[in-house]
Amino acid sequence: MLVATPLLTISLLINMSSSSTAKAVAPRQPVAPWPLALPPQDGNLRALAEAKGAGRFFSVWAKLATTNLAEVKPEAGEAGWTVFTISDEAWLDVVPQGTVDPLELDPVLQRLVVATQLVLGHLDLTVPSTTKTVGGRTLVLKIRPDGQLVANDVPVKMVTGEGKNQLCVLEKLLFIRPEDVEIGVERARGTST
Repeated sequence: MLVATPLLTISLLINMSSSSTAKAVAPRQPVAPWPLALPPQDGNLRALAEAKGAGRFFSVWAKLATTNLAEVKPEAGEAGWTVFTISDEAWLDVVPQGTVDPLELDPVLQRLVVATQLVLGHLDLTVPSTTKTVGGRTLVLKIRPDGQLVANDVPVKMVTGEGKNQLCVLEKLLFIRPEDVEIGVERARGTST
């Protein structure tokens, strides 16, 4: 049994001084599993998304795949996958302009973005259903009486696909709070751990 004493606390702090290497920490909103198992990207769907102004998510996914917070597993995408994200223009409202870009520089925020916006397996978007993202978040898909597809009551503005993979562009971002982005900016600047 370890009892914290002032001397032990000081000793621990000294041993954890600036000579320690910085390590990635989990986001404040827990996502599972760790590291995140990702399918390979579909280059055709990425090109289509970029042409339609919704490619930002794919660049975040590509950056994350190069870190130790995720691993690409080809078998993870065999049944297809669906992305629920926002347009590139909407990302400009989420990420503060004129500062470092945490979507490019902070692997922890990258992981949160991908973990909360990617669903493995084929989704039939013509019927109501409930599914989980690769990070364990629940998405409730419904069809409104006017035929509008919604995810967690957020309207889907555009659906496009390539083979068994799909992209749904939402009116607003799900699961990621402004403070998650602010902390990502601090980590990208090197002012937070």
